[in-house]
Amino acid sequence: MKKFDFNNKKILVVEDTETSSRFFDAALSRTNATLLWAQDGDEAIEVFDNNDVDLVLLDLNLFTTSGFDVLRHIRSKDKNTPVIVQTAYILAGEEQTSFELGASDFIAKPIKLNQLLETVNKFLGEKDEKVQPKEA
Repeated sequence: MKKFDFNNKKILVVEDTETSSRFFDAALSRTNATLLWAQDGDEAIEVFDNNDVDLVLLDLNLFTTSGFDVLRHIRSKDKNTPVIVQTAYILAGEEQTSFELGASDFIAKPIKLNQLLETVNKFLGEKDEKVQPKEA
């Protein structure tokens, strides 16, 4: 498997289920990224507002404040930080609404390890690792 190095990058993982949190921890801890954690929407907003975050992995279905409200808050403060929305419960329109609110990408659970790392790499990888358009 390809090795990913997100050294000096801070990833905010917003996830309220322990199983998913363990998956993200195992997957991302090997990338050298600094992981910040939030278990609900209110905590996510607080962590985002008080840290220089490079990327957000955002679960939509959270207690307290919804993932959509967290995304709205992030975009009201910062239009550029990549936000990858992820959810196990794909309801009609959730993906479209996520993009309309400013999500950078959308992943449906269950998430495969390589899918997660490749998606994060699109936004945090070195320039030569990012997908480059083919020249004509």
